[in-house]
Amino acid sequence: MKQYTVTGMSCAACSARVEKAVSQVPGVTSCSVSLLTNSMGVDGTAADADIIKAVVDAGYGAASKETSAASSASALRAILTRLQVQVQVLLARLLRLVV
Repeated sequence: MKQYTVTGMSCAACSARVEKAVSQVPGVTSCSVSLLTNSMGVDGTAADADIIKAVVDAGYGAASKETSAASSASALRAILTRLQVQVQVLLARLLRLVV
């Protein structure tokens, strides 16, 4: 089951609307939406883009949790790189003070 994050839902009718929209996408065999966790599980052969388009067309936002995780990992790598550079600069300044 492929997992997605769904944004913009505020009630049970919202989650039902998303579930109905995604269930109508060709290739989707099952869809389960959780309002509590703002998540959705989808089984079938439908493409991510088609599933996300159905959610957006229904008036909500969606992203694959794999895509979200990859974006988060990329952002964390960028932060780590900046921190490493800052540590090197601080160490160089510290060495100048000591010497």
